[in-house]
Amino acid sequence: MNSSAWKDSVFFLTFDEAGGLFDHVPPVQTVSPDGIKPILGTNDTCTTGNTSAGGPLDMCDFDVTGFRLPNFVVSPFAKPHYVDHQNIDTTAILKFIETRFKLQPLTKRDAAQPDIHAMFDFTNSPNLSPPTPPSQPSGGACYVNSLP
Repeated sequence: MNSSAWKDSVFFLTFDEAGGLFDHVPPVQTVSPDGIKPILGTNDTCTTGNTSAGGPLDMCDFDVTGFRLPNFVVSPFAKPHYVDHQNIDTTAILKFIETRFKLQPLTKRDAAQPDIHAMFDFTNSPNLSPPTPPSQPSGGACYVNSLP
């Protein structure tokens, strides 16, 4: 935030917890990025007879999102305390960039993503004085292998 670039930057922090947190919301149907079916080997999940409630595993054609991922927006234009509840995937970030710079979508997937401009306030002056982060305790015990 002390950078000269802060005044006109948007930083997206998203990460995959690799199954670390339980999510009660299942993946949602979405648009296949290019309509090209995957090339499957003989031992791939989709060719070994595994099924879900709706028949063969839905994930075999890239038309289902993965599980939800945390996403944080850090920017002087980010709306304070805003939580977006749209079903989007990480290609929504790509669509945001494409929209901002008037670029053509790379695939049908990013073209179909909802607009995430609602996370931002580009009409008012940017927040160039963000709050100071809270102090972090540094004198407590460090539990490396387990909690007490």
